[in-house]
Amino acid sequence: MAHRTPPGSSASHASCLDLWREKNDQLVQQAKVAQDSGLSPRRQQLAQDALEGLRGLLHSLQGLQELITGNLPRALSSLHEAASGLCPRPVLVQVYTALGTCLRKMGSPQRALLYLVAALKGESTWGPPLLEASRLYRQLENTAAEIECLELLVEALSVAHIPEAPQLLIEVELLLPRPDPASPLHCGTQSQAKYLLASRCLQTGRAENAAEHYLDLLALLLDGSEPKFSPPPCPPGPCVPEVFLEAAAALIQAGRAQDALTVCEELLSRMSSLLPKRPRLWEDARRGTKELPHCSPWVSATYLLQGQAWVQLGAQKEAISEFSRCLELLFQATPKDKEQGPASSCEQGCTSDVALQQLRAAALISRGLEWVASGQDTKALQDFLLSVQVCPGNQDASFHLLQTLRRLDRRDEATALWRRLEAQTELPQENAVWSLPLYLETCLGWIHPPDRETLLEEFRTSLLETRDL
Repeated sequence: MAHRTPPGSSASHASCLDLWREKNDQLVQQAKVAQDSGLSPRRQQLAQDALEGLRGLLHSLQGLQELITGNLPRALSSLHEAASGLCPRPVLVQVYTALGTCLRKMGSPQRALLYLVAALKGESTWGPPLLEASRLYRQLENTAAEIECLELLVEALSVAHIPEAPQLLIEVELLLPRPDPASPLHCGTQSQAKYLLASRCLQTGRAENAAEHYLDLLALLLDGSEPKFSPPPCPPGPCVPEVFLEAAAALIQAGRAQDALTVCEELLSRMSSLLPKRPRLWEDARRGTKELPHCSPWVSATYLLQGQAWVQLGAQKEAISEFSRCLELLFQATPKDKEQGPASSCEQGCTSDVALQQLRAAALISRGLEWVASGQDTKALQDFLLSVQVCPGNQDASFHLLQTLRRLDRRDEATALWRRLEAQTELPQENAVWSLPLYLETCLGWIHPPDRETLLEEFRTSLLETRDL
């Protein structure tokens, strides 16, 4: 498979390489002239050091270009050449970081770690090696070390960097092009690093830490102390509304439902002007109005999270009301609008067919569970039946439906559903090829039946007992 180079990166790297080759040839000629002209040894040494520094820079640029395009063996060779030459410390830190990335991708994590440790010892600009170290520890499934690296990354990006005095006659590091988002040397802004830290804490069950980091991130975004937030490029990150939604999910997970409601209210106040006054969202979008076609799922998800917060607070009536508002808006939304043109990765994530199906199922199951808690199994049955219809692949909906049918003593329907579930559990499980927004994954975890295998076994036992009678 051919490796794709990010737009514009190939041309910029090629022009840089041509320029450095030209400068290299000139310096070689000047070094020969200096030797023949009888210059002092000190000046000759300075010229030779500058020449070696530019050679190292040339090899590092070649290595970075090969690394970005995916030619790992050639990247490794060029980066080793750069590391073995005379490089200023800032350039050497970047070379070691790129070597760490290259070796990690080639399946040599321990060697990669050695280079990253060397990079962290080399200079006070620790952003890129810390970010790469977090990726390495994630690959090694060392979550504690990964989180620690991300915490240090946030701290490093919050401190202004004071450049060192130049070691060579020419400040070679100033000739390096600014890293583009595809480069391993791109570590992003403090808010992007803070988002990586918060989201990884939420994904790995550190709910209390995640909640605090999300609140810090929202403070950064809302007080304007940083430039406009843009999603982390690798992997593609969320839009600002999804940061709010993830923050609310983290607060609920941490048992801070009231704070989650406050975050949701803030998000709704910022998006209320974008909501349609009537259920014609997609038609209005085609006519060129300012209403955003992806706004509806975000608002629906906000209502869903508000409902979950009320569940945690024990306010059943308010929870059912929020789930109903979520569903009312969701069933007006259409997964795709072909006339809207290409959407961003964030918009595609929140308005994809799969995401909308799972969001509808989550709202229906959540409301159904509240009907169950209030003893209204008939209403719960309607929601669970509808959730199975709108999202056939969601097994949680089927298990909740089975439990409800059993409580209502609808044995024939329950038995038919149980047989289907039994057959599905015996089939080999395929890995999902789609991903969901993190806030939705978190919400789906709250409505997951605790022990599905036990439920199936209990139903099998009850069937056998009925036959014996």
